[in-house]
Amino acid sequence: MLITGQFNDSLPPIMDGVAITAANYAYWLNKKHGPSFAVGPKVPDYTDDQENILRFMSLPLQRSGPYRLGIPRIDRSFNKIIDEIPFDLVHAHCPFVSGNYAYNLASTRKIPMVATFHSKYRDDFASIMKLDVTVDQAVEMVVRFYEKADAVWVPNEGIIETFREYGFKGDIDVIPNGSDIGVTGEEERRNLASAGRERLNIGNNDPVLLYVGQHRWVKNLKMLLQSLNMLKESGTAFNMRFVGSGSEAGEMKHMVKKSGLSQHVEFMGPIYERDALREAYAAADLFVFPSMYDNASLATREAAGLKVPTLFCTGATTAKGIEDGKSGFLADNETQKFGEKLKSILDQPDLLRTTGEGAHSFLYMPWEKVADIVNEKYEEIVGRFKTEKLKHIVARNR
Repeated sequence: MLITGQFNDSLPPIMDGVAITAANYAYWLNKKHGPSFAVGPKVPDYTDDQENILRFMSLPLQRSGPYRLGIPRIDRSFNKIIDEIPFDLVHAHCPFVSGNYAYNLASTRKIPMVATFHSKYRDDFASIMKLDVTVDQAVEMVVRFYEKADAVWVPNEGIIETFREYGFKGDIDVIPNGSDIGVTGEEERRNLASAGRERLNIGNNDPVLLYVGQHRWVKNLKMLLQSLNMLKESGTAFNMRFVGSGSEAGEMKHMVKKSGLSQHVEFMGPIYERDALREAYAAADLFVFPSMYDNASLATREAAGLKVPTLFCTGATTAKGIEDGKSGFLADNETQKFGEKLKSILDQPDLLRTTGEGAHSFLYMPWEKVADIVNEKYEEIVGRFKTEKLKHIVARNR
């Protein structure tokens, strides 16, 4: 039995794929294999309902919507708890505040650290830094962090190329993301869909398009809104629902109003309760995810759990392995092409259904199964780490 920690700069209620990943690692490892703790910043006015969540002090980040700047080193009560937990392994899910805290913990206690490369950090840096040289230096710092890890993981094979471009030369393992949102049968799905249409304020029988995630332009949502406007002008009937929050939500709403899309598009805000979110997914006919930024979107896997296919942009890392019309849909990253693809898909309800089945087979994996894979990997890493440690001890005594 191993005692592990999942360290990340965000945890639920923030609707972030990495936050949900860290929380599910902790939940399922703790339930099936051994104590695991999700560790991240405190969120004001939020109380965790999951066991083994450890929070440290935080400050607001004005430019980043709901995200918080963690300050774990000065949080005495948090550090006291950490001091009492005999971790066998720590897992950093980001290379910043929580990741560096995990690295220092691993170094001090001489235990292994796993680090997962979840995001395209260069894109984040480029959006806030004006000079390319500054962006390059920030990327180099990220790479150096991962070089210090005892094992490096990615959630999607397509991310490896990006990571190599950043300059990382070490070994990389692919550990897929999972989903805690699924369905057991068609009757349950129909009941969920009915409840979901009510939840999403759908008062007609027109097709439902859904996006769940951060409301940020980096997710390519401006192009999506332009494509929806084109869909409207073609006379195609549809309902579009955005679930989530983010720093550009206000601008998105303004764009919808200005484009005359208000009759078709509504912003539902965040849905934190997982059963309620499951209803929302079930109500959708098509999930739309145009992001070129994401590495391995959890939302598309959650949709697949309800047999809802996703329209991706061709070439997106998160669309790695998707076959158009079989396990999902692909469209060029361009307003006209994306809009035309949307119209074509909505005109073929039978194809929507069969592609949803294919998405379920290809993309959906329950977190419980992922946790089994993760635990086996952890045991290998800890065993290898202890063997190397013993070798060094023996070598020093020769």
